[in-house]
Amino acid sequence: MIKYIMLLLVGIGVYIGVTYKDQIEDFVDSRPVEEVQDLLEDAKDQVSAQAEGLTEKLEDLNQ
Repeated sequence: MIKYIMLLLVGIGVYIGVTYKDQIEDFVDSRPVEEVQDLLEDAKDQVSAQAEGLTEKLEDLNQ
């Protein structure tokens, strides 16, 4: 019986999460945080690419 109650509660939770996803994200303000994370990942990629370019130039100068 407890298994059925747990399944019912999980089902209700999933239904609420799917139905009210946008309202929950607006309430928690998770979208701006995701945008900041994306910007940080892009900046990290750019710095990494520039570091690789500088390393290649340094190796060319050493030859």
